[in-house]
Amino acid sequence: MTRKFHTIIFVPHARAKFRQFHVSSRLLITLGAVFLLTILIGGTFTTLWVHSFRKNREMSVLAEENKSLRGRTTLLTGKLETIEKQLAEFEERTRRLAIVAGLAGVHDAGTGGVGGLGALPVDPAISPVDGVGEAVRRGAILSSRLVLIEKRLSTQADQLSLTPTLAPTVGVLTAAFGNRIDPFNGRPEFHTGIDISTPSGNRVVAPANGTVVRVGWENGYGRFVEISHGYGVATSYGHLATARVIEGQRVKRGDVIALVGSTGRSTGPHLHYEVHAAGKAINPLDFILNAF
Repeated sequence: MTRKFHTIIFVPHARAKFRQFHVSSRLLITLGAVFLLTILIGGTFTTLWVHSFRKNREMSVLAEENKSLRGRTTLLTGKLETIEKQLAEFEERTRRLAIVAGLAGVHDAGTGGVGGLGALPVDPAISPVDGVGEAVRRGAILSSRLVLIEKRLSTQADQLSLTPTLAPTVGVLTAAFGNRIDPFNGRPEFHTGIDISTPSGNRVVAPANGTVVRVGWENGYGRFVEISHGYGVATSYGHLATARVIEGQRVKRGDVIALVGSTGRSTGPHLHYEVHAAGKAINPLDFILNAF
């Protein structure tokens, strides 16, 4: 078979001779294929290199983000440990306050009672996100517990302010609560209060906060004052020289409500003092803390 040849002529700019080469078709085809293959390989390599470069950059960014996240996680874990310690301390204080408030037997769901608050376990393997959720849950329980304790202590403080614990006047106890001999007729009787002997004109004070419900005169008691303290408790004061309050007036513990006298059925200047709970006379000495 006759080979085909091609002639390549180079034309110089000067007067130099023309140069020509004879190249076979097979060689030209081979050179073209090599050229195309070189371009293809080069393009593929360039594409792979660019892709690898981008991947490396992404990996570097991810590594930096990972490092930053690890640092934040470590910081968050440290803060969670601090929060856990503070929560445990607050829970223990709350437990003690609950006992003082008389709530030791009250249970909250998921806490196991007052003692359970301080006994909540801290799992060291827990994730920071779960740790925050647990801290929020315990904080919510602690908040509800403190609200309950605050209400109970407020009620107790209110009850204490309304409990007649103060002696209504200064003097000598001359007649106790209970059975005694009537000084006028010598017969046995039940004395529904106590008698405090003291000079006429001495101050009579409210033993607790309350509202004056009666001021007037009653046979036997003479001039008297009655105060309602709430919770079914009331106090009354007899044989007064004069009253210093009016019906409907609010009084506080220690306020002057009257002056000692000897009005009514009395053998001399003294204060007859009674305490009633749910309409029944009880011993005032069971309440008085500062005298007798």
